[in-house]
Formats: sequence, C-alpha cells, structure tokens
Amino acid sequence: MLKKAGTVALASAILLTGAPQVWADEVAATSASASVSASVLPGKGSENVADAKISKDQALELAKKYVYIPEGYVLNSINLNSYGYPYGQSSLSWSLNFSKKVKEQFYGNISMTINANNGRLTSYYINENDPEFKPTYPPKTDFKGAKQIAAAWLDKMNPQEQNQLQYNDRNEKSFRTPLDGNYQYSIRYDRTVDGVLYPQNGVSINVNGAGQIISYNYNWDDSATFEKNVKPMTLEQAAQAFRDKVKVSLNYEIPYQAKGDKKPIVSYRMDSFMLDAATGEPWNPGGVPAQGSDNTQPLTDKPLAAKPEATLNLTKEEAIAKVTSTFKLPDNAKLQDASYNEYTNPDTGETSSSWNLSWVKTAGGSAADLKMPSYNAWATVDSKTGEVKNFYMNPPYMPQSEMKDVEAKVSQDEAKAQAVELIKNLLPAYTDQLVLDVTAEKDIQPAQLKKMKNWDISFNRVIDGVNASSESVHVSIDRETGEIANYSNSISTFKYPQQKPQIISLDKAKELLFSQYDIQLNYEQDMSNNPMYSEKYKLMVAAGEIRPGEEPNASEEKKPAKLIYSLVNKNVLQPAVLDAETGTWKNASTGETVILEQVKADDIEGHWAQTELQLMLDYQALDVKDGKVNPNESITRGEMIKMLVIAMNGGNVGIQYGAERAGSFADVSSSSKYFAYVENAVDRGLLSPGSDFRPEAKMNREEMAELIVKALGLKGLTKYDSVFNGNIADKAKLKNLGEAAIVVGLDIMSLTNGSFNPEQEVTKAQAATAFFRYLQKRAEIQDRQYRPYY
Repeated sequence: MLKKAGTVALASAILLTGAPQVWADEVAATSASASVSASVLPGKGSENVADAKISKDQALELAKKYVYIPEGYVLNSINLNSYGYPYGQSSLSWSLNFSKKVKEQFYGNISMTINANNGRLTSYYINENDPEFKPTYPPKTDFKGAKQIAAAWLDKMNPQEQNQLQYNDRNEKSFRTPLDGNYQYSIRYDRTVDGVLYPQNGVSINVNGAGQIISYNYNWDDSATFEKNVKPMTLEQAAQAFRDKVKVSLNYEIPYQAKGDKKPIVSYRMDSFMLDAATGEPWNPGGVPAQGSDNTQPLTDKPLAAKPEATLNLTKEEAIAKVTSTFKLPDNAKLQDASYNEYTNPDTGETSSSWNLSWVKTAGGSAADLKMPSYNAWATVDSKTGEVKNFYMNPPYMPQSEMKDVEAKVSQDEAKAQAVELIKNLLPAYTDQLVLDVTAEKDIQPAQLKKMKNWDISFNRVIDGVNASSESVHVSIDRETGEIANYSNSISTFKYPQQKPQIISLDKAKELLFSQYDIQLNYEQDMSNNPMYSEKYKLMVAAGEIRPGEEPNASEEKKPAKLIYSLVNKNVLQPAVLDAETGTWKNASTGETVILEQVKADDIEGHWAQTELQLMLDYQALDVKDGKVNPNESITRGEMIKMLVIAMNGGNVGIQYGAERAGSFADVSSSSKYFAYVENAVDRGLLSPGSDFRPEAKMNREEMAELIVKALGLKGLTKYDSVFNGNIADKAKLKNLGEAAIVVGLDIMSLTNGSFNPEQEVTKAQAATAFFRYLQKRAEIQDRQYRPYY
C-alpha cells in the first residue's frame, strides 16, 4: 500500500535553509557578479543564452545554495541544454559538473541540473572516490533512516509538491538487509492527481549507507492534463478483466548456465498490459494494438523435407551462390568482404561454421560518389548445411525531410504469400513448426503506413503448441518493388522435445502469474496523438524550423493522461519464469528453483541468532526444509562454503561455471548443488584443490576459522606464531594458532572457558553469527580503493 510522504526534521543539516523557489526569485532579481570560466553550448535555432531566464552565473549561485559543494571540488563545465517532455514541452536547463583531484588522482565528481526558466534543481548526483573512506557494517543508516533523510530533503527541495506526492513502498517491501556497508537505498515518491497516481512524474532520491544523499531526480510536467469525470470499474472488476483479456503462452526456456544437461524448461508466460479503467478493454499508450495475431496454425501439417545434413563444407563461391540464387542484389553491387568463421560449443563439443558476406554499390561514377557507398548488403550462410541465416539490404541514406510517401504496389496479402513461399523454399524441414505472425494492415497507424518501406512478416517456431524459446524467422518485402529487403533465421540446432509434457492448467497458471503483480489505478500519458511522433514534426525539426523537444504549436492536439489499471510487478529481486510442469518458479538462466517471497523459517522466532539466521535466509545461503532451518543442527562443509561465497559475493547466488570447468575435487562434480560455490572458493583461494572435499561432512570450528581468515586476506600473518597471543588453553590441539588467535581477537569467534575447541562441530546458528561478524570486521580492516554500491 502506498503511504503519504511525511515531513521530518532529521538530516536538515545537509540542506541550507530557505525555500528553493524563493532562492530562484532572489537570484533572478539581482545581478550575479561571479565570473565563471566554463563553456556554454547553446543549441540550434533560437536556443541561446538569451532564452534562459536564469543566467549562467545565477545557475551557479543557485547550485551552491541548493547543495553543499565539499572543499576541493572545482567547476569543470556549465552547459545550456534543451530537453523535451512528452508532447514537446521545451525545457531549458543548465548542466553543471564539478570534480575533485588530488595530485592527479580522481577523488569524485558532482553533477547538477538547474531549470533555466525557474531556477529549480531538477537533478543532482555525487560520486566520491576517496581512498581513505571506509564503510561500516551494518550500514550506519538503515532503510528507516534513509526514508527520514529523503523526506527531509523533499521538505526543502519540493515544498510546493509535497501534498501531491505519495511514498512508493515497493523497494522497501522487497528490501533485504545488505551484506556490505556500501549500499544505496532507493526512495521514490510518485505524483498524485486527486488521489490517483501519475507515476511518470515524481521524485527519486538515493541515500547511501552512511546517510549521504547520492542522487536526486525531479521530473514534473506542469502542462500535463488529466481525464475528468471518468468512473473507473472496481478493483475486483479490473482483476477479472485482466484474467479474461490476458494472453498466456507456453515457451521453452533454455537454461544455458545450468549445471550438466541443459534440459529446456516449459514455462507459462504472459505480457504485462494496461486496461482502460472505465471500459476494461486493453489499452496502449501509443494507440497501437498489441503486435502479432492469434494464429496458431503452422504452415504445413508435416515438414516438406528432412533436415539438411551438416556435411557440405561450402566454399566461398558456393556460399555466394546460395545467396544470389534467392535474393536480388543491387545492379553492379560488388563483393566487399567474405570471411569464414568457426565456433565450437564448449557444452556440446559441436562445431558450427559460416560464411559472412558483404556487398557494396556506390551511387554514381564520380570520384566523390565512389567514396560514399549508397547500397550495402550483408548475408550469413551456414557452410555445413547451406542454410542462409540472414540477408540484409541497406539502401542509401535519405534525410527525413526528403522522404516521400511510399507508393505501395504490393499488398500485405501478396507479401505474406511471397514470404510463405520463401520459407517453404529455404526451410522446408521446419514448415510444420513455423506459425505466421503479422500485424494486420488495419492496425497500423495511417501516418506510419505512408512512410513504411517494407511489409514485415514473422514466423514463430512452435513445437506442439510450445514456442521454441525466441526462435523465429523474419522476412521484409519491399512494398514498392516486391523484392526481399531483409531475411533473418534464428532457428537453432537445440534438441527440443517434440511433444509437450503434462502441464498445470491454464487457470492455475493465471493464478500463479497474477500473484506476482499488484493491480494499480493510475494515470498514463496518452501518446496516440503526440505531435512529436508526427511526420510534420519530424520535417520541421529536419528543416531547422523548431528545436528538438519544442512543441510545434500543437497544444490543441494534446490528449489528457488516461485513467487506467496497470500491472505492477512485485518481484524486483530476480527474474524468474513459471515452470508449467511443476507450477514452481525457476531461474531461466540456471533452471534452479527460486523463492520470490522472503524466505521464512518456523523455528528461528526468538532464537538467540534470529537476526543473523534471517540474513542468511534472505540470500538463500541456508536451505529451509518443511519450513525449518534447524538452527542448532551442525552445518556441513558444503553449506558452509555456500554461505561464505554468497556473503563474499554481496548476496549474488547466480555463480555459474561452464562445462569446460574441470572439478577441483573428485567428490564435487558439475552436477553437485555445491559445485559453483566450491569452484568459486577455489578461485578465491579459500580452498586448495585435492582429491576429496567431503561436502556432506560436518564443519568444525578450526576449519571455519581457517576459511574466515582466508576470506579476510590475513592467511599470510598466521605463519608468525610469535606475534599472536597464545593465551588459549587448548592451543596444543590447534594446527594453526594464528587462525584461532585472529578470529578470537577480532571477536568473530569466542573461547569457552579459555578453550577454542577446534574439533567441535559448528551449528548453523553459530556459522550465521560468525559470518555476520566477519562482514563487520571486513568493513573495518580491509582497504577500499573505490566505492561500489550494491
């Protein structure tokens, strides 16, 4: 649920007092005396410094009032630019850039944008690279604190918009406690109109873990108008309309980064769309219906021929003949380049090869013409099968102002028939899997149709009702000559199942798909009559009559923002697809099952390590079975390595290795769930390759201490026993006194009655706590030469 933006006094010290608009009025009324050595870059036409109500010096003075410029930062540039809002509302802005250098070392930069008409700050960004900076962990500022800091900034910068802004809590809902002190909290406020969201306008603020505002963006179109007297359907009615109107398709997803066999995932997918809030009908901001058709019938019931054997090994001349026998090149076009390429798939060991060909034809016979190519053509031919993979024709460049309306002599139906015959000729083995998909002529905007050079015809590869990934064939037919202008074939040799498996019902699929969306009532700008997309507008820009972004006196054409229902994705953490066989969510790249909601365990509530355990659960570093994590159970070596590697990688679990990676341990094969983590630990120097890793064996305290010391980069110190406090009662049992002394000295691990107990097994709760403390100490002791954000 969206909450109103509150006002707070916290963090007011980071802002100077006074209302921004008052500053602008004061500055505009006085003559700035400061002289700035900076470049002013006016645009074309009437765009010059005289157009700006706020002068260069006034903009600089305002910038320094809005934001504190730290010592050592100097102004590098100040430029006057023009930006266009939707519908061409022109906005002049001053862009300022400051930077800091110390002995030629770059320490940071600040960029700001000031509206040249009213003096408002519209954007601000600071990037600091101080090598002395050390973050703390956990971050000094949590999400709640970041919201308070952002609200204080909003109070100062946007007081007049305050009552029209709503806090957008979507980032907060999906927030996970960071694993590094270098973190940015993204705070967003959306504009509202009479209580209805207009998310295309608003304010975005980023706050880092130290409580510093890193960026600010203010986007507001005062010229926007909104539909009135519209009675929207209820939320329940909108939900039903979405379910009734949605198009759900079955698709094969190839998990290219999966371990071992890359078995395709049969997934249910749907496209997000909008509904007219009053009628419940699908609506598009550009006024164009959804692309494609509802056709599901392949070109033929059976293939017209067998698949070609990959045994040809075409010569260059034979590859050229394959192209020229099917596609018409411009008269007198000359072969410019022919290159042969081979590629061996590391996963399958299969080698593919192709000829890449290009032709060029110049415009005329003069020396000047010969330097300027007018026609280019490219083609790729599979040298083993003889299949033409693509053919592209690039006609001479023509300025927009010189383009004439196309005199179409070929109808869309004629173009479709020609494209179908081309497919039957070039790809007879796939005609039973190719489904015609084309936007009907009646659904193409008349203005677009006038200038549209080609008919674009597509064929999607569909195998027993399942789309084969994104494989398709595209054909473009010249509307005037009927010649083939472009052809592309993305059909692969991947072995898909020829029959789809048993899948969950369509109703169940819709239920699961819609569970990942919120339905939201909001305004959306209607772009269907936007003069910036009209041909007249483009011609005026090309002729220099108006500036890019300037409205060509077409305010009467502008349409109000429309009241619509939209689908807003809840899952912002990771992309996932719905497995149509199991009804579970999968990572499309790896094929691994993912959990989209925050992971919860029933058995950690009130546990002494609840916070640390939940942190590890948030990043799926610990597994939950039957709702339990069993915190007091001993952790295995495989679980320990997974936890450490995820922590070191900032919470990223998608660590993958290809088939070419040989396992470092005999008992951790590429099919093991720990393979990627173990190999990454080897690469990081945490583990040394050997015969056996024993991933299911229990981890003891001395083994955990060794891993943590290596992760901190302190392993080299442990060889000097004399520098460590040997006041450990059972040090005689230790293989390495230094490792135990370091983790105890840093308060990552502790002693029990003065003993370290090196062979004692480590529980999951103890491991989670140790890694939380590791993250704290890593922030304190490790050098940081740059400031990455997570």
